[in-house]
Amino acid sequence: MDFPPVNENIILKKKEATPAVNHFEITKEFERFNQRDEMFCRSQWDNTVKSKKAIDWFKSMITNNLAFKSTDGYTQKDFALRNAGWTFANLAMERTQHLQRRDGFLDDITAYLEPSRTKVNIESAAEMSAEIKQAAKMFGADLVGITHVDRRWHYAHRYDADTKTDKPNELPDDLTHCIVLGTAMPYEVIRTYPSALAGVAPGFGYSKDVFILQTLAQFIRNMGYEAVASLNDSAQAIPYAIQSGLAEYGRNGLAITKEFGPRVRFGKIFTNLPLTHDQPVNFGVKEFCDICRKCADACPAKAISFEEPSDTVLNKSNAKGIKKWTVDGEKCFNIWANQGTECGICMRVCPYNKSNKTVSDRLYFRFFKWLAFSPAKKIALYLDDALGFGTRKPPSWWWKTRPE
Repeated sequence: MDFPPVNENIILKKKEATPAVNHFEITKEFERFNQRDEMFCRSQWDNTVKSKKAIDWFKSMITNNLAFKSTDGYTQKDFALRNAGWTFANLAMERTQHLQRRDGFLDDITAYLEPSRTKVNIESAAEMSAEIKQAAKMFGADLVGITHVDRRWHYAHRYDADTKTDKPNELPDDLTHCIVLGTAMPYEVIRTYPSALAGVAPGFGYSKDVFILQTLAQFIRNMGYEAVASLNDSAQAIPYAIQSGLAEYGRNGLAITKEFGPRVRFGKIFTNLPLTHDQPVNFGVKEFCDICRKCADACPAKAISFEEPSDTVLNKSNAKGIKKWTVDGEKCFNIWANQGTECGICMRVCPYNKSNKTVSDRLYFRFFKWLAFSPAKKIALYLDDALGFGTRKPPSWWWKTRPE
């Protein structure tokens, strides 16, 4: 089922290009992406990328029979922490598995309760937006943005893991607002990528997102409005994060935020609650990425482009008709499957990946961003290298750190 457009400004007519979205130039060849072609889904049905190692990697996150080693970062303790972080994300997926659903990853998160039959009267959409952001941050979100629903970023079809086929991706037409929530992943443990230990960062990020999305969506339903909570399902998160003013797009294919760089997980809530919208931001990521190629240099799979943004399609896991930096998902995923856990090097070495824990951390990060947005970009890059940012820390170092 194809969705109707939200408004006439985003109708995708044949042979007609659409406006750029903050460094995304949408061309006339644009097609909505099919979730079955997403790399993790392909590894379940596409024999060109499917492998025993890929299957073992998926299974390893939901079992205690771990393929651990004596290597630092890949011990039983490291894998045990990684898998513990995934617990609530896995529970969300498993609770409706008997209904052929994978909540949060292939299907939206099942509502706890239906909307109240009585609606709260919203006198000011702007005030309601401020209150939604306040509630979201109280529940644990680090970043919150609000934008309009843009059907371009919704999957043409969802993927059914049980039947290995497409299934409809439906969203009621009256859900015209999208609340985007960002959850920061811990800086220190990301410095140990690649390692099984560092895999706790995305796993726990997803688990926190499930909690925040479920609770905030239920708050909206309790006020009498519809709310559909979405993690990795339904629609692509990065375009929504950019559109809602939370991030810019980086050479490494990740959303780069002002506050945490690329170490953020994003979720969405689609709703008919009256809200106002935030606008995209520009704090210099594109211009800095033009001269910085640290992620491309460091990528062991050579999956990240050194070139200018283009609409070249490398394989079926790339979106069609979007001019941007494109990562080769096949090469990237092959590294993940072979090492048995995420890689994450491109996140670790990104100059925007900085700590903001202490006052001095925040002051330096602010100084770095000022340089990166100025004509002195090369000085910012030089300082990043000279001060050792992005270098890998041994996982044993992380185990010896203690919270302040």
